[in-house]
Amino acid sequence: MALLEDIIDISLEELEESLGEKKLPLFVKSSEVGFINRIQKIVDIMNEDRSKKAIFVSGPTSSGKTTFTMRLTAGLEKAGRSAAFLSLDDYYIMNDLTFDRLGRPNFETIDAIDVERAHKDIHDIIEGKSVVPPYFDFMVRQQKERDPSDAIRLPEDGILIVEGLHGLNRRISGDFGDEILKVFIMPYGNVFGDTKLMDSGEIRLLRRIVRDRRHRGAHALSTIDYWPMIAQSEEEYYSDYLSAADYHVNSFLPYESLIIAPMALADINEAMAMVKEGTIEPNIFMEKSTSGKDFADFSAALAYASKLLNDLNAIPKVNPSYVPAESILNEFISG
Repeated sequence: MALLEDIIDISLEELEESLGEKKLPLFVKSSEVGFINRIQKIVDIMNEDRSKKAIFVSGPTSSGKTTFTMRLTAGLEKAGRSAAFLSLDDYYIMNDLTFDRLGRPNFETIDAIDVERAHKDIHDIIEGKSVVPPYFDFMVRQQKERDPSDAIRLPEDGILIVEGLHGLNRRISGDFGDEILKVFIMPYGNVFGDTKLMDSGEIRLLRRIVRDRRHRGAHALSTIDYWPMIAQSEEEYYSDYLSAADYHVNSFLPYESLIIAPMALADINEAMAMVKEGTIEPNIFMEKSTSGKDFADFSAALAYASKLLNDLNAIPKVNPSYVPAESILNEFISG
């Protein structure tokens, strides 16, 4: 059973003290090294126990599961073990959606995943068979088939890494026994000014705002308006998945507020300007809603956006060019 531990608390004063031509690169490097060490711990565990055939990775939205999985794959291969990864996001089918009382569709539920196909593909890969997984195009929100050349086939000593929101759901990982290692990843930290400016949930929200704007064609108010559905859905599985995990990996980087907060601030200001101009587009996450509404709760989204603007204005801005190419932050900030 994993526990949330090693919380990272950082103050505005500490962030400001980290700025400067010499200090900032060192701050970035130390933050990244801390995360690399957490990845290496998992690599070492897998190398010590060759009976393990797979790693299942779970965690709430915007925890950095994809980049963590890719870097874990690279770390295992560097250590001499073949590895491949499978994203459960590619098994989204979004049939028979349910909705909250304000009409938000629940894309977070495991019932939005083709569990049977995912489970069969995972079994087949672990057994050494060749499998061509699907992929999900988030821009058009459709599952598509890959080319046969993208088939996954592991050698006898290979490791499959399965990542996704529901990677530790019993319907996905429940019958693999001691053959697997279970990891729960989530940023765990706070940013303080005179009051708490960000907690773990808002760290993920800001990451999600920045990513949705660049990768999913969603303006900041779309993400903010949809966030209550994400929070509600997470309450249903969060504790179960954390309890099922063998290890928790903290994906919060102490310097990330200097990068993510200003980018999210710009994205929110952009959306608020469109509201003022009367050009704001409907919430893209409400496209499949049966409510007929453009937003689930537009006034609440505006109020929360205003609160975020007030908090984020206090955080110093650093150029994203300081982010290393291999950083987990690029999962959110790269265009």
